[in-house]
Amino acid sequence: MAIKISKNMCNPMKFIKYITAVLLLLNTAILAEQNNQLVQHDLIQERTIIAREYFNIGSSFLRLKKYQEAIEYFNIAIKYSPGYAPAYNGKGIALDGFGKPLEAIENYDLAIKYNPHFAEAYNNKAVSYREHGKNEEAIILCNLAIKYKPHFAEAYNNKGASLARLGQYEEAMENYDIAIKYEPNNPEAYYNKGIALLHLGDIHGAIENYDIAIRYRPNYSEAYHNKGLTLAIWGQFQNAIEHFDLAIKYDPNDLKAYNNKGYVLNLLKRPAEAMESCNLAIKIDPNCADSYYIKGMVFEKLGKHQEAIKNYDIAIKYNPNFDKNYLEKGISLVNLGQYSSAKENFLLAIKYNPNIISEHETMLKRLTELKNFTGVKEYEQKLQILKKYS
Repeated sequence: MAIKISKNMCNPMKFIKYITAVLLLLNTAILAEQNNQLVQHDLIQERTIIAREYFNIGSSFLRLKKYQEAIEYFNIAIKYSPGYAPAYNGKGIALDGFGKPLEAIENYDLAIKYNPHFAEAYNNKAVSYREHGKNEEAIILCNLAIKYKPHFAEAYNNKGASLARLGQYEEAMENYDIAIKYEPNNPEAYYNKGIALLHLGDIHGAIENYDIAIRYRPNYSEAYHNKGLTLAIWGQFQNAIEHFDLAIKYDPNDLKAYNNKGYVLNLLKRPAEAMESCNLAIKIDPNCADSYYIKGMVFEKLGKHQEAIKNYDIAIKYNPNFDKNYLEKGISLVNLGQYSSAKENFLLAIKYNPNIISEHETMLKRLTELKNFTGVKEYEQKLQILKKYS
């Protein structure tokens, strides 16, 4: 806006004084605005520092698997700095630990919103998607994580895990090898590589990778458990049981270890110990379908087919889509002479797994090659009954 000069300002000196006064006022206003901006900037910086401190405390609780406490501190961090992406990412991990993957995904999305290049958030979201069976989407997210962090071993490992879920074991192996290249001491990558090798029929390679995983993480219960499974397929049953016991030692709530120990003990005709192992799993989780399924097999081997059927029915109640529940129930019904009911159950087994016969034939062939004659006998009997009465 133009400055209007009055008649009293015709004097040049008065005019200069006037202009100087106006400029001083303007400078004062500008300085005040700058000071205000500095105060706001300092306040934001201060709140971010406080948020970071609460985030660090939350992260400590997260490492201890104290998820509720972790979430509380992440929430305080978010309160102080609503755009602090790491707090949303940490909260997402804690919610995943709580078994709340959908809420976890919401928080990973917020982390990505505030930091679109946040590789860890893409990777963690991929894990949640994989747990929901969305493996194709998980792979896309892993690729984004790798894009923003090209040497991100964990992202390659998780991409491999999703590829394995899709049955693409060769491609999965390639990603595990890249993960190992960037992080040679990564136990999860060796563990997952062991699983892929087992599916590809390389028993020795699988065991070798489980052993490397255990070397880098001596209390890795899942690695002991999977090594035990591999040894059982190989026919080394006592060695398998010892590895299931190590899995239980490092994770006393490992239901799979108790159940698979029970399965192997049953193969070795040690029914009392097998039953005890299944009952320990049921004590931990009364709704564990696999425990009742294996208990049914123990009763079946003892010739107590009515008791076996009762346990198969409980297994079906808790896991109605598991084909082997119906297969084993059908076998007990055949032994009771109830052929019509047996056929109904065999057809349900085939409904829930159309490849059940071919899978049993493949396993029979593998067990024969490995000279696991106990396993061979078991699978031969099941196949004969299934083919005859279905």
